[in-house]
Formats: sequence, C-alpha cells, structure tokens
Amino acid sequence: MKGNQSWLSSLNPACKLLAHFLAMFILMAISDPKETFGIWLIAVFIGIFLGGWRMSYLLKRLLPYLGFFILIFWMMAAFGKGEEPIWSWAWFHVTEESLNHGLTISLRMLGFVTFGLLFTSTTDLTSFIMSLIHQCKLSPKWAYGFLAGFRFIPLFQSELNQMKAAHKIRGYKQKNSWKAFMRYSLPLFTQGVRKSERIAIAMEARGFTGTRNRTYYQTTSLGAKDLVYLIGLLLMIFGVCAISRIF
Repeated sequence: MKGNQSWLSSLNPACKLLAHFLAMFILMAISDPKETFGIWLIAVFIGIFLGGWRMSYLLKRLLPYLGFFILIFWMMAAFGKGEEPIWSWAWFHVTEESLNHGLTISLRMLGFVTFGLLFTSTTDLTSFIMSLIHQCKLSPKWAYGFLAGFRFIPLFQSELNQMKAAHKIRGYKQKNSWKAFMRYSLPLFTQGVRKSERIAIAMEARGFTGTRNRTYYQTTSLGAKDLVYLIGLLLMIFGVCAISRIF
C-alpha cells in the first residue's frame, strides 16, 4: 500500500475505509444488476477523477478479474433456476432470473475489487496504521505489530530471491515444488523470528511499552473533506439506486 498525489490520498484512511465498507455492504444488500452496475461505475468514476487513475492503470489492474467475471456470470446463469426460459441446450438452462442473478453476483465481485483497489492504491500504509490508532482506538501494541509485519513482506521476498540465486549457483535444481517450499521456508521462518526479536528489543530499549499515553511522530485527524467524501459517496449510491428503480 502506497499513496499517490491524488485528492483521495489526502483523506483520512479510517474514514475512507468506513466509506468503502458501507459501499460494499450496500452492494451485498441489493440484488438488481442495474443498481450494482451503477455503483461499480461510481467507484470507477471516483478512481479516475479523484484517485489519479489512468485508463491504462485501470485496465491493467481489472483485466485479470475479467476471467473471473465471465466464469461467475456463466456458472450462475447457465445452472440457475427460474420460470422465464431464454435458452436451453443439453444441461445448460439459461433463464431470465438466472441471467439477472449471474450479472448481479459478477458485478458485485467487480465492485468489491474496484473499491478495494481504490483504497489500497490511494492509501499510505503508515498513515492507515496511525489512523487506526487515533480514530479507531486500536492499541499501539497491535498497530505497530501490524506495521512491522507488513514491512517484513518485501524483506522476505528479497531474501527468498537471494536464497534461490545461491542455490542455483550451487547446482540445485527445483524439481518438486513441495520440497522447494520446505527448503526455503525453514530458513525464512528462522530469520523472521530473529528479526522480530531484534525489533522488539530495539523498541523496548527506546521506551515502547504499548500504552496509549505516548507521543507520536505522525498524527491523523478527521476533517470536513473526509465527511464530505463519506456522505457524498453514500448520496451517489442511493441516488443511483433511486434512479434505477424509477426507470
């Protein structure tokens, strides 16, 4: 997670996460494909005009999910039940109800992915953890633990590449994926335990006790634009649902 220079990245991460969770909850509550498609379009609109997305970035990120979209739609449409048949062949039985159901489920999946991408592509990880401490009252002990854990991921990836290169120089050929997993996982796990102990000792030596009564280098706060985004997003979603039901 790394924020960009867009307007959306300047919002409070906790408030933005709440707004996206509410949008996903509404997506789960509705069963009309037109409303689901409209809410997905809202997420795309926000990403392009407020999140700094380019069309190439959007296509690159959403294209892998196009296969899941087609697969989910076909499975729900071809094997669903309904009283208004449209097309039938062999064991495939497409009805109007199953078609709407398939579109709703597949568009809902696409909406979840887009709202999740909207959050992760415009949010800095450190600001997100700080907002969990200040706005969501998460314990600093848990928050800094999550932050350290996320920082370990690129380190593990770098060490794994180094181990693979070292084994390759020594003539090791990866034939069985399970044996290769066991060969690489034990050293990575051992090094991870050693690094976590060093970090814990260093934090305790600098006075970290996990209590809330402490000073922070970076603080986050709620502003008017955070509430504007939260209320504006909900109003747009309810507006799309109302227009869809009228027409």
